[in-house]
Amino acid sequence: MQSDRSPALGRGRFLASAALVLAASLPHFALAAAPSAPAVDAPAPAAPAADGAAPDASGQSGVGEIIVTAQKRPESLQRTPIALTAIGGDSIRQQQISTFRDLSGGRVPGLLAPKRSTAYTTQQYSIRGIGEIDTYPEPAVALYVDDVYLARTVGSLYDTPDLERVEVLRGPQGTLYGRNSSAGAIRFITKDPTAAPSLDASASYGSFKNIDVKARVNGAILADDKLNGALTVIRHTRDGWEHSVPLDRDVNDIDLWVVRGKLKSQVAPGFTLTLAGDAMFDRGSQSYYTPVNQPNGIPGSGQATDPNLTWSDTLPYNRTTTYGGSLTAKYEIDNHFTVKSVTAYRGLHGPIYYDNDGVTAIKGDSLALFWQKQFTEELNLNGEFDRWNFVAGLYFFKEGFHNHRLSQSADSPLDDVGTVTHTNNWLDTTSLAVFGQANIKATDRLTFTVGGRWTTDRRKFHNIGQTGRGWRLHDPQDWGYNPDQFFVQYPTGASAAATLASYDVTADPKSFSRFTPKLSVQIDWNKNVFQYASFSQGFKSGGYDLRSVSAIGSSTPYLPQLTSTYETGLKTRLFGGKATFNLAAYYNDIKDFQVRATSTAALGVVTNQLINAGKAASWGAEAELTLAPVDGLNITGSAAWLRTKYRTFTATLPANVAGRTTLLGLDFPYAPEWQFGGSINYRLPLHIPGALRVGADAQYESRRFPDIYNTPQIAVGAQTYVNGTINYTAADDSWSVGASVRNLFNLRRGQFGGYSPSNAGKYPLYYLAYNEPRTLNVTVTKSFH
Repeated sequence: MQSDRSPALGRGRFLASAALVLAASLPHFALAAAPSAPAVDAPAPAAPAADGAAPDASGQSGVGEIIVTAQKRPESLQRTPIALTAIGGDSIRQQQISTFRDLSGGRVPGLLAPKRSTAYTTQQYSIRGIGEIDTYPEPAVALYVDDVYLARTVGSLYDTPDLERVEVLRGPQGTLYGRNSSAGAIRFITKDPTAAPSLDASASYGSFKNIDVKARVNGAILADDKLNGALTVIRHTRDGWEHSVPLDRDVNDIDLWVVRGKLKSQVAPGFTLTLAGDAMFDRGSQSYYTPVNQPNGIPGSGQATDPNLTWSDTLPYNRTTTYGGSLTAKYEIDNHFTVKSVTAYRGLHGPIYYDNDGVTAIKGDSLALFWQKQFTEELNLNGEFDRWNFVAGLYFFKEGFHNHRLSQSADSPLDDVGTVTHTNNWLDTTSLAVFGQANIKATDRLTFTVGGRWTTDRRKFHNIGQTGRGWRLHDPQDWGYNPDQFFVQYPTGASAAATLASYDVTADPKSFSRFTPKLSVQIDWNKNVFQYASFSQGFKSGGYDLRSVSAIGSSTPYLPQLTSTYETGLKTRLFGGKATFNLAAYYNDIKDFQVRATSTAALGVVTNQLINAGKAASWGAEAELTLAPVDGLNITGSAAWLRTKYRTFTATLPANVAGRTTLLGLDFPYAPEWQFGGSINYRLPLHIPGALRVGADAQYESRRFPDIYNTPQIAVGAQTYVNGTINYTAADDSWSVGASVRNLFNLRRGQFGGYSPSNAGKYPLYYLAYNEPRTLNVTVTKSFH
């Protein structure tokens, strides 16, 4: 075993330095803030305003009070003792935020969501260096829509035009939320229906014949708030921005339907019921990738790589469908106690065919058929008293996932000869948790927080598989997109040396349990300066890997990952309320770090397995600035610094192009050292009816890697993206027209890829998944109230 013998010393030095920096800053913040006054409790409005999570550039000068519900109660962002970014009404509209992917790259410091994935509605996430490079496992970054947990990131990314606000919580979240998360949580909160009748519609048209039509109707069904309803419909289509030469058609297109509905009833005084449902139908093409060597993967031609060309001849095949419903019951027992229940059922299914090479020869293709269903129940009890408050909860989670997959990987200097793996498996998860957190005011300035969570997960796994080595590889049309048919139709290999092995494994059911605590102390230095220090743990359960392609992999569980986070933060309001400036510094101590180890047939044995790397750590600092110096001007800025380290390495790596036998000395995947972001939005001081606003935002990420091996050929270079908007809104806010440009300077970067220089057919395997090119769209909105 290889090890680093001084993690505690390094952690102590880093946190001590961070605490000293924050402490030394206090006098300067106090001088910049309004005159000191005795600390007072931040007001707790009954509910967040519609635009409460972002300052409004069209209103009065100064940064408005930002109200969030990250701790299960309305409270000021500047008095919330966690690293939290909130984006609401005005910013959502001006920066065209509608999906999780729109948050990455600097809008939220420490969050990374690559600008390409395996399909338009699928996404991976990482916060502070902890996340997944694969779309199948339960994420370390928990995703919630209206307090309903999304267990898989496949099909998790779709437009939600009725957004009220977005909250991104960084660090372990287990003492307040249903599913334990070790890296953080992203919460999308949509608007509740109201009695006031309204119809809001928008239509966008732009590059690549982009057509995005959204409509939301809202109003009373029964009088006196007995029943209000809202229905949202989205139709989004766009031609592809990449051209398949052999198919002579454009790919990477969008073909999306989304329907969301809500019913809310004031059943009795203090008692409300909210019924919500949604469905998403993604019929756009799967992601097509670009061969670095062009044309058609042939090296040495002298032809530059064109990110807009692919030689993949696989037909589009994507039928991802997600759906779900929830019932939220909330009852205010009295002035002190509120009970809330969220019962939800969700599912997703679909086939997707992945051509992971970008050329006509088959080098890394895969057909995925999947069916997922989940049932969740979360029960919360909130208590509010003069000197203390609490949240207590119970959580139940039940999931079934059926994965049926056939993958083809080249393993020969001859084209279309390789290894074929066929897996048909079922993973069942049952989880139960008890959690709670209490905030206790020791004095008017000093508050202590204590919380804890006990979680137990039980996993059952059954995997049936076949592996053919030295087999002819075939296009999916030849075997009818039916994994069961492949070895029936092609029962013999390409030569006498070919082998076929089968397995049928029912793994022993395994249970994983853990208690994870949270401790925090908060100090109100004055009404404008707030500081906190905390310790918390996040538990990411162990289990069995849906991508296992061997008998031993199917019967060997990976261990739970435990993240212990030490954090300190400072939140300030400056210059008479015209600015806020927040800082956070953290250290993540990770035990049994879960990473995905892969290897192609070109290197020997096909491997795609979650392993426990050993002990690891990530540490860094984050800063967020909001300025509203004059009427109509809003400026934001953010920065994140991140370092990562494998402290020990106790696993065995499969063969890899980079030749790694250990991860010591390497960076975590999806962990850029630097991220910067900024935005400006200005209402032009024109004497005209209505308001004309212009805006721009930019995001920067330093170099990073998309794999655990830090393979240099697929490293993601430093990248800066600039976007712009111009928008006119009528004086009565009933209509608007605007234009937006994304990726103004048309920067193209491969966001991930694959590389095998030999035994991948006649020519090497070398592809990249590039981000989208520059796009321009014009949007018209109309509201009837």
